[in-house]
Amino acid sequence: MNPTGPIYHFRSLDRLSLPGSRINEDGIGLHGPFAWVIDGATGLSDEQLTSGGSDAAWLAGTVGGRLMGLARDESADAVLQRLEAAIDSDFREATAHIRNIDDHQAPSACLGLIETMPGEGGRVRIQGRFLGDVIALLPTEHGIVRWSDERAKPFERKTLAALGAREHEPGSIPETVRRQILENRASLNRPDGYWVVNPRRPWAGQELRFDAQVEAGAPIVLATDGFMRLVDVFGAYSDSALHGRLAAGMGADLMQELRERERGDLMAGAYPRVKTHDDATFLVISAEPHG
Repeated sequence: MNPTGPIYHFRSLDRLSLPGSRINEDGIGLHGPFAWVIDGATGLSDEQLTSGGSDAAWLAGTVGGRLMGLARDESADAVLQRLEAAIDSDFREATAHIRNIDDHQAPSACLGLIETMPGEGGRVRIQGRFLGDVIALLPTEHGIVRWSDERAKPFERKTLAALGAREHEPGSIPETVRRQILENRASLNRPDGYWVVNPRRPWAGQELRFDAQVEAGAPIVLATDGFMRLVDVFGAYSDSALHGRLAAGMGADLMQELRERERGDLMAGAYPRVKTHDDATFLVISAEPHG
């Protein structure tokens, strides 16, 4: 970290995380100069591997718990290297009772990790490292800037193409879509594929990196793609408008609106999506001088 200038830590302004169905596989957290958002995905297996509510919930919880212990005065690179080793060890321990595990059975998780440090001209420097389509919205001198890793987008488009225009019952995934998701997973953490946190395939060092200068105390948003459906699926807001409402403390109202919009299209016919209701999470924070 840059040792000059005031030390900044993140402060929580607002947060909410709701499951799309029975189990929430998202996670958010902050500790010292770090904050993060996690979006878990269970492997394609009928057998649950871990003791969590689901394997993805286990992974999201484990990642969040480990980050709370690791997010100290180390660089983000060091934190992520240590996190990879810890997740590998934790997964081995959690699944020691299972003889054989295929790669496609293991859960994975999108992760957005941001770090604060002294910036220029009294501002705060924010660095981000992203794996997968979790999102940050930052108020910069150029307006609201979105950070996300879109390397999985070509694979998501294949999944939506397999879904087509057909409607489907909430909670059900058509077999053609399941097969496409399984095919997509073969490209997970592979060159020319996409990168996420995974206990079976190395990932640390493959993050997309971002950098911005913001004013101290300015609201910064972290969110999962389930919450960002308000922008990306339903087209109800721009990034800037959504950020403004979250900064104004309207997060609970936005979450209610999201669920109402999902319920208004239960069969996912008007707004195609694999999950009628997805886990939805946001965290609003600010960087404040510490000590």
